[in-house]
Amino acid sequence: MSHEFPNRDTPYPEDLGKVGGVWRVEGHILGDDYFATKKSLREAVEKFGSGELIHPYYGTLFVQCGACSFDEDTSEGGYAKVSFQFYEGGDDRYPRAVGEKLVDLDNKNLKALNASKSAFDSIYSVAKAPAFVADTARKAVGKVADLYTDASKGPVAIAEGAADLAYSIRNLKAEVNDLITAPDRLSQRLLDSFALLESALSLPEGKLQAYAKFFSFQGGVLPLIATTVNRKREKSNSDEFDNFVRRVSVANAVVQAAQVSYASSDEALRARDQLDAQIEDIILNSEDDEVFAAFEDLKAALAELLPDTDANLPSIETFELQYTLPSLLVVYDLFEREDAEGDLIARNGIQNPAFIPGGSVLEVLNVRKGA
Repeated sequence: MSHEFPNRDTPYPEDLGKVGGVWRVEGHILGDDYFATKKSLREAVEKFGSGELIHPYYGTLFVQCGACSFDEDTSEGGYAKVSFQFYEGGDDRYPRAVGEKLVDLDNKNLKALNASKSAFDSIYSVAKAPAFVADTARKAVGKVADLYTDASKGPVAIAEGAADLAYSIRNLKAEVNDLITAPDRLSQRLLDSFALLESALSLPEGKLQAYAKFFSFQGGVLPLIATTVNRKREKSNSDEFDNFVRRVSVANAVVQAAQVSYASSDEALRARDQLDAQIEDIILNSEDDEVFAAFEDLKAALAELLPDTDANLPSIETFELQYTLPSLLVVYDLFEREDAEGDLIARNGIQNPAFIPGGSVLEVLNVRKGA
């Protein structure tokens, strides 16, 4: 786009990125069965979304069909002239980041956090309990505080955010005696620490990796069966503390998983299945109705978002290489795209890209369907 300004002789050309490709294709349908062929062709081009166009000159393109026409003449039976206009197919994942689905997910995440906090506040208590109950509670707080520190060392940490988290962790440890006697304050401090942990990392992938460290959190190893009233209280507090940490980390991980840029639909499905298993475990082991309902809703939102059917993610495929070839030739033969070579090498751990032995079974990203 060119910008012109008053009292200035030179314009300013602004690069707004590559203009989307447009292809006009004309042809004809011949033969006794041209009615059936025409019907199938019309159904294909009128199908919602983008798809593959295989052209003898342009090669394989990822496009969406715009205007199309089918012209027939009664004087020329068994013949139809067809004309199509195709537009380059894109990926709308990023504009959808503020879409209704993610807004709905945020609301369900908040519902899950509130239900988890409410359950914790109503069960956790060290009031009038013996010293060993408080000691166990303190150890659990110290253990989760150390885990916050460890989780913040993920990829692309933000210095300012990491400093804020470190300050919060020091205060968490320093105020532990007061916090364990006030469940509502303790749960809020833990929620705040999770928020600071998220602020210390810049990428959704790093945040998801950090949250995963808390999925199997155990603040203390206690007997499975408590025999006395105080031992039962100790175990109840320990279990509820562990449950709260896990619930919060899983609920927040779902939000981050929905914002990760996955290389393929297979990777998105894997992430969904891993989180789905964590949510299912929370649901099966929850005796609180609000927690149960909140995580059921979160599970449904996760299933709707991953994989994002509108993102046109490529799939992962495997094939056996028939002949010894260099990696560049392999990807060009498969996709006619040299930019897929890096993924092929990394995905299969290829040591010598110039010499891939025949008979090798390779995993490839079907970049024809990618952005």
